[in-house]
Amino acid sequence: MINQFAAVLILGFSISLAHAQITSISVNKANFEQSGFPYKGKRVLQVEHITTPQEDNYIVFSKEERHADPDHLYIQQFQKIADKWTVVAEDDVSEKGIVTSVWDARKSFFDADKDGKLDAIFVYSRHPKEDMQKQLSCIALILYNKKFYRLQADHDDGYQKTTYSDNYGQLPEVIKIQIANFWQKLDKD
Repeated sequence: MINQFAAVLILGFSISLAHAQITSISVNKANFEQSGFPYKGKRVLQVEHITTPQEDNYIVFSKEERHADPDHLYIQQFQKIADKWTVVAEDDVSEKGIVTSVWDARKSFFDADKDGKLDAIFVYSRHPKEDMQKQLSCIALILYNKKFYRLQADHDDGYQKTTYSDNYGQLPEVIKIQIANFWQKLDKD
């Protein structure tokens, strides 16, 4: 009886761990650029291969050639559907006179709502085209259920005030808590 109870506990614990597992697989950017993968742009800034119990994802941040005017940051989420990599979410960031810079080392992958799907936070910044050393803003880009959401803090006020995208209120509270923890700890300058 005790052995059966222990086996049930171990099995339940194993299923729980398997359900929440997020795996990030290292991707060589140069090899990825030459692979023929159908991303927008000419050069890859950041690529993430992330698997979950429910999904196989590539998240690609790319741009046109260096010094393209205007600067375009393409953000795409691909998932394997019927053995083909298909865009399931995409965004294009472009502002006149502004260059965006991706913070490859600042990101978080999680499954806060335990649905077996990817929840992610990426970070990028805004700079005036004429002075890449001057940062204007820090932006957290949230990927949840194939949609993008944003938080932004600006250099002008010392990154004290955070503004939110119009759709941010649609996120579940458990996701907002995870984002708030990340954002609070992030050195935005």
